[in-house]
Amino acid sequence: MLETRIGTMAVLEGRIGGLAAPYGVLSHPLSVRGVNNGRPFRETIQRGSFDGAKAQNVSLLVGHDRRQLVANTKSGLLQLRDTDRGLEYEVSLPDTQLARDTRALVESGVLSEMSFGFYVKRDSWEGSTRTLHSVDLREISIVETGAYPQTGAEARTLQRLAASLRLRLRKATT
Repeated sequence: MLETRIGTMAVLEGRIGGLAAPYGVLSHPLSVRGVNNGRPFRETIQRGSFDGAKAQNVSLLVGHDRRQLVANTKSGLLQLRDTDRGLEYEVSLPDTQLARDTRALVESGVLSEMSFGFYVKRDSWEGSTRTLHSVDLREISIVETGAYPQTGAEARTLQRLAASLRLRLRKATT
């Protein structure tokens, strides 16, 4: 069963990038048919869950719609990186109407988060909390809202992005 989850993004000079899936944080309560007998649960992603994602073709979609393909790793337009924070991505937007529309929706804040579609290879449960240990990543998607409260997406110019980062640094040190 294909499952989906959420992350972050930002837009800068023809690129969208950010955090597709955070490690070690709890999701909002989720209800997925066929998982946990349909009862609500929370989820966390263990570092290393996406090992092997670079070995296969991962797609960037809009809203998990395979007809809304923006880019993929096979083309080289979509890059994935495993970091301490989680699975990060960067996409060089192609010159297509879909990519231009997607960028406009991200810049306006209509689409503000990321999600990912995957098949579970290995997980574990403690009560109603699931930990993902290994997944078969199939796609990441630009979406309106997502599963992880720690995420958010911004579309900013370089100057506004620098001001935002300074503000975040000040908040982190206070």
